[in-house]
Amino acid sequence: MENKTIKLIKKKDHRGIDYIVDLYSDGYSNKEDIEECISDVFISVYNDIHTYDNKKGKFETFVFIKAKYIALDYKRKIIKKKEYEKIKEDRLLKINENIVYESAEKEVIKKEKLKDIANFINNFKEPDKTYFYLKYFINMESKEIAKRYNTTVSSVENRLYRCRLVLKKIIGGGV
Repeated sequence: MENKTIKLIKKKDHRGIDYIVDLYSDGYSNKEDIEECISDVFISVYNDIHTYDNKKGKFETFVFIKAKYIALDYKRKIIKKKEYEKIKEDRLLKINENIVYESAEKEVIKKEKLKDIANFINNFKEPDKTYFYLKYFINMESKEIAKRYNTTVSSVENRLYRCRLVLKKIIGGGV
């Protein structure tokens, strides 16, 4: 792949740059990161030009050294960012697993409680059970229930009140 890349670059084919990026980026960066790194190299050279001494070496070497250290810094930042994102993702997965588990557990408990309540309602004696269903499941008025079963409204209301008290005790709401 290296020979192919060199040939493409010598021909001034832009695909050569893509091969270099793929070959040397180790999958840690994307083109935007690379462009940002290169821009930072040029800015660093511009800002630190006063430290360049042509007696100590070529300008080209000065630029290459800047590029090397800035690129290494970028690679470290990208690796840290990916590690941080991985940790964050793992934590989110654990949180989601806990939420799913807790919500499933709560749902099962809720269904069990509803079954228990339905069983208690089914164990009410007549006419309490009928009154309760008509009032709270069919939404029939107490007045209508009393008329249908040839009794008084206060009798219906008293029976419903006693049923609610029994259910409160069962549910744990107290009296």
